[in-house]
Amino acid sequence: MNKTCTLFILLGIFFLISCRKENSEKIDQNQIWSEYRLIYRSDIDSTFMRARFIHNDVDGENLKLSDKSTILISGKSPNYNPSFMWYERITQGKDSIVDFYYSDLDGQSFSNTVSLISEAEIPETDTIYKDSVVFFPWIGNPLQEGELMLLVLDGNLSSQLPVISTDTIGASGIYLFPDSLSPLPLGEITIHFERFNIQEANGNAVGAKSYAHYISKKKEVKLVER
Repeated sequence: MNKTCTLFILLGIFFLISCRKENSEKIDQNQIWSEYRLIYRSDIDSTFMRARFIHNDVDGENLKLSDKSTILISGKSPNYNPSFMWYERITQGKDSIVDFYYSDLDGQSFSNTVSLISEAEIPETDTIYKDSVVFFPWIGNPLQEGELMLLVLDGNLSSQLPVISTDTIGASGIYLFPDSLSPLPLGEITIHFERFNIQEANGNAVGAKSYAHYISKKKEVKLVER
């Protein structure tokens, strides 16, 4: 399946909802939805490990945990980022396997391991044709069940960042159609792949999810017409 969307739709909507501190007297601990993310950025060789907690479900209010709750990432206490409302650890280099541990006010504890299954890098190329159907492969394994691949194209547009995606099991590349590339001007553009592995995680009654996210190095190419 190929489709065009914007990066803001995929990533930005979560940051528009409000934050409040968890209060054990007001919030049922079984209504705290949890999210665990392992992100590797190949361009800066750094790993970002994040945990986020939300009231009821992914569309609810972000929560700051009570001091009596526990959140550990690979055995260490993360920092809380009030701007993005998540708990985070950052390390230099690639951490392919990360353990998350969360204990709530009722004494329930949840352990999850998130793994980077495969990478995805831009192949050796310097040109993309805007007016033709092009199969654009990535360097890395074909997609498995639960994975999503994005090709992000930055042509210095003021309002949109075109993103082309596929979640087809076994896919090893993305088809680029002229309609998908039409917003971009001819000339130099910057491209990169983002590979997601999205899985259900160990959580309470309202659930939890884990995301392994590999971000490739960026590459400048020329967008031309035949």
